[in-house]
Amino acid sequence: MPQAFTRGAVLCCLLLATAPAAFAAESRPPLPPGLQTASLAEPLVREAEMIAVFLVVGLIAFMVFVVRTARRIAKEAVAANRDLHDKIVELKRAGETLSRLVAIVESSDDAIIGKTPDGVIVSWNPGAERIYGYAEEEVIGQRVSLLVPPERPDEATQILEKVKRGKRVEHFETVRMRKDGTRIHVSLSVSPIRDATGQITGASTIARDISEHKRAEEAVRQSEERYRDLVEHSEILICTHDPEGKLLTVNRAMVRHLGYEQAEELLGRRLSDFLGSDVVGLFDAYLDKALKEGYAEGFMKVLTRGGEERVLEYRNSLRTEDLAEPIVRVVALDVTERMRAERELGKRTKQVQALRAMTLEITRELDCKTLLGLITRRAATLVGVVSGAVYLWDDTAQVLSAEAVYSLGEWTRGKSLRLGEELVGAVAQRRQGVMVSDYDTSPYASSLIVERGRFTAALAEPLLYHDRLVGVLTINNEGTWHYFTDEDRDLLALFAAQAAIAIENARLFSDLANSKGRLEELYSLGLAMQERRSLQANLDLILKGAQTVLGFDRMNVLLADPEGKRLTAVASLGTDEPLEQISVPVGPEGGGIVKAFLERKDIAWDGSGAVPEEWRLAPPYSEIKAFRSRRFVIVPLIVRGVAIGVLGADNKVSQKAIPPETIQLLKIFAAQAAIAIENARLDEELRGYAQELDRRKQGTKKG
Repeated sequence: MPQAFTRGAVLCCLLLATAPAAFAAESRPPLPPGLQTASLAEPLVREAEMIAVFLVVGLIAFMVFVVRTARRIAKEAVAANRDLHDKIVELKRAGETLSRLVAIVESSDDAIIGKTPDGVIVSWNPGAERIYGYAEEEVIGQRVSLLVPPERPDEATQILEKVKRGKRVEHFETVRMRKDGTRIHVSLSVSPIRDATGQITGASTIARDISEHKRAEEAVRQSEERYRDLVEHSEILICTHDPEGKLLTVNRAMVRHLGYEQAEELLGRRLSDFLGSDVVGLFDAYLDKALKEGYAEGFMKVLTRGGEERVLEYRNSLRTEDLAEPIVRVVALDVTERMRAERELGKRTKQVQALRAMTLEITRELDCKTLLGLITRRAATLVGVVSGAVYLWDDTAQVLSAEAVYSLGEWTRGKSLRLGEELVGAVAQRRQGVMVSDYDTSPYASSLIVERGRFTAALAEPLLYHDRLVGVLTINNEGTWHYFTDEDRDLLALFAAQAAIAIENARLFSDLANSKGRLEELYSLGLAMQERRSLQANLDLILKGAQTVLGFDRMNVLLADPEGKRLTAVASLGTDEPLEQISVPVGPEGGGIVKAFLERKDIAWDGSGAVPEEWRLAPPYSEIKAFRSRRFVIVPLIVRGVAIGVLGADNKVSQKAIPPETIQLLKIFAAQAAIAIENARLDEELRGYAQELDRRKQGTKKG
């Protein structure tokens, strides 16, 4: 501004100095020579006036110039001052913004890291220190690859290359390494940093620790996986279908139960396509109930791919929430086997009831000939076959003779077989039952029976009395392809065991006429034991009855545990010791008690002399009062050739001798007692099985 003002002043002065002279020279006319002297003063005056005029004009012009220049300078100064003020305000605002940004960076939970284009760290906020565990002074100047796990060597370089090309990396989820070496999941956002000219001078990274989020995601994933695995591997059939019954989803159990390999083979098909022809007409009613009432439950008969009928118990519900179209959720359980088991249980229960009735019937019959005919008829009826026979063993002649036949030709009556000969001889020799499914091709087949009979299957059980062969009971199927089952064999074996006792009872009744009174009492007791009672009630009856009939001072019933490792009293008479203390292990320390059990032979001692060493109990069992006696009998309790315990009796108080006839009666009684105990156990087992089935059924309904 001073230079402009100076230039204006100089111009004004030049104008004032030169303008009057120039004006005078141009405007003044030349004077006549004579008048030039006289007029000398006038021109000077005029020139002075003109100079004065021009000075005034020049001064005014100069003042105008000065004013204009001053105004312009003032405007420029005001504008400059305004610009300066705006810049100061702008800088102040920028400072405040920068302070806020610094505060945000410093207080952020995220890691905010500045680095050069080559990855050298130049800034490090407290959030980065918390996440990565490094202090600022530890990482400034270090390469960012310090945070990258060794298994991801190229990741940081690839990110920086993108940034150098001006690209941003948004929410890149990866793994980084803390100072202590632990891995953490982070989400990275990386942006280029540019200078005023737009050149990329670095990169800014914002890292968020998402480890907890990842753990939560993993927990949800595992939960979903477990649920999916539960549904897919559950034995419960699970599916969904639309309002028309078309299958939308199915689990593996449903695919497998219907006999298919892939779920796609079922999807899109109507559920009614898999129903039995006799129930398919009920499907519309099922759909109507499910859609109107929101649920449906019951039983459904379905057909597998192979045509097999299966019964499903279903409980379905309607889902409408958050769906454009409702769906029906189906949860079903294949109860085919359960229903078969229930039917089988019913059949088995009827058979056991029939067995009990038949046992009672044959026990009552004391005429041997009548008894044998009754045994053959009842055995055939019990298992549901067409014919049968009883062969009795003649120990003197060493042969088996057909003494009673049912629905067989007369050519079979009186037939004799030796041990090992045909099916009957093989069973007698083995002392074990044999089941033959195809009689004609069996090695046990009789040529005479093949020629004259029409046997298709046969079942034979030995009649054993205390391991002594009494005979063989056989039943047969003729002209039918009905095969026997293991359940049939077990049932016949139980009946055969009781039949052998009944035969021996009948024989003994004939042989011991002089003991009629005692036999009748024993017989009555045997009848009473066959009535339906609990195991404990039967045990009490056994001891009280035996003591009354046989006249012993004391009696004990010891049964083996399921593992056969210990014999423990379950009933005792004549002693005040707790039952659980009347117990011995199945070993040498158990003396004669264990010997009778293991060898299935009765042991008796009449008190003459010391008890044999091998029969003595070892301490501390020798101190059990119930076992201390010098006159005793120990008889094994045997069912189907298997010892289940022992029956012990003694005359410790009276010291009376035990005659052979009483021992024989005790053996008969023990055989009946063993059957009664086994029947009671079987009855309790059936009740338990029925209760378990009922609980399962109730549990299915509740589920």
